[in-house]
Amino acid sequence: MKRGDLVKHPKGIENVCNKTYSMGLVLHVRYPQNPVGETQVEVMWHNKQSHLVYYKNQLEVISEAR
Repeated sequence: MKRGDLVKHPKGIENVCNKTYSMGLVLHVRYPQNPVGETQVEVMWHNKQSHLVYYKNQLEVISEAR
């Protein structure tokens, strides 16, 4: 996963707008400072004005940036 990839939630988001969370743009990938840490990803979702942060394993890439 890298900056510019399009991502989605593999199982969708329950109790919120499926359209909004069906496609997001990766803004930044934060790699862990230590070997036991998890990679975090900042995502800008469709129709949202701010980004949200997720663990890499919570998202699925639907289109890779070139």
